[in-house]
Amino acid sequence: MVGSGTAGAVIARELSGRGQKVLILERGQYLPLKETVWTLGSMINEVPVADKLKEARVYAAGGSSALYLAVMDEPPIDAYRALGIDLKPAYDEIRRQVPLAEMPDALMSPQSKRMRGAAIAAGFDWKKKLMLIDQSKCSGVYSYEAKWKALTFVDDAVRQGAVLKCQTPVERILIENGRAVGVECRVKQGAFGSRAVKYLADRVVVCAGSLATPLLLRASGLHQVAAGGYFIDPSFTLFGRVPGLRGVDSFCGVMEMTLEEGIVLKDANVHKLPFRLLMLQFMQFARMFAYPEHLGITVMAHDEVGGGLSADGRYHKTLNAAVFDKLARGEKAARAILERAGARDVFKAPMFSGGALGTLRVGSDVDARLETSVRSLHVCDASLIPENGRVAPTLTLLCLAKYLADTLTQTRSAPAESGAVAA
Repeated sequence: MVGSGTAGAVIARELSGRGQKVLILERGQYLPLKETVWTLGSMINEVPVADKLKEARVYAAGGSSALYLAVMDEPPIDAYRALGIDLKPAYDEIRRQVPLAEMPDALMSPQSKRMRGAAIAAGFDWKKKLMLIDQSKCSGVYSYEAKWKALTFVDDAVRQGAVLKCQTPVERILIENGRAVGVECRVKQGAFGSRAVKYLADRVVVCAGSLATPLLLRASGLHQVAAGGYFIDPSFTLFGRVPGLRGVDSFCGVMEMTLEEGIVLKDANVHKLPFRLLMLQFMQFARMFAYPEHLGITVMAHDEVGGGLSADGRYHKTLNAAVFDKLARGEKAARAILERAGARDVFKAPMFSGGALGTLRVGSDVDARLETSVRSLHVCDASLIPENGRVAPTLTLLCLAKYLADTLTQTRSAPAESGAVAA
């Protein structure tokens, strides 16, 4: 298994629980998950994806679920079914394994309730989202510990016999006679040195992430992959100050609305730590300690699929005028909601990537078994989110990983002498 994020964690847990030997290779560290500036900052890595926009990713066991908002979208069942993949059985099973539900009003902050009231009063269809949160762990409105994290599934896999090796970046897939037979990694040796290490396996499953996976496949000789572009859903957040509002630490993203096709507005009432870090980053020093009086709303616009991966391993994309027009229409509606909520002194934060996804294609880069043109080499991560099924990816990845684990179990061949499964 290359990567221990959401998809990798599910596959490792499923396969190890069925008696298969699993080796998980993670380039990041194993870090106890605590919501502190040092812990969270030590995980983040940024990659340019379009114009001046960068995509933040997490280098740590458990992947991006250490930092996500826990906001879920239903998986695009129909979009995958059209590609020959039936996620419905996997979805039904995953729903029994994770704490998935809308947030009750009792666990919504005054900020989120104020935003809801203003949006509905302005005539907008402001709806609750599914959240991957164990509500029994919420002693107040917000709890970092209550969010589901992939690291719990990684730990389950290890208890079931899987082997986890952290700080072990995979540099290429080993291929013989058109079949994946293992991986080559770079591991530290001494204070400043490193050495190459090879691990042999019956199968290799790459779950390195939507940006890292295409690079690894190309480095392994699959030069034709990632030729179809990708999407990033550019976004920005407006913060407004509401005098007298008594806000508390809040789950972010509990509600949202679709303004029109391709324009989404989201509750962006983050809790105190990221709010202060954002205000510090944007030099909004007067706001840093006025957290209880602030409301946040994010505007997201769907961009066209485009751009690509250059020969030197750089992602590139230029946003067209249509997406900026969508953002402008979304901003007008967002400001109307903030005004209705009584917000003043509205600050517009810089634009950011809503997630660089869909860098690979089912049907060209992988087949319906998520297998590449190289036999026994599979992919399962956000690179396979389809353009016509744009969603917050976590729940879809849980289902896609369960689907692949079931597929691998059903078609499992006799183990090789090497024994290990780097999948």
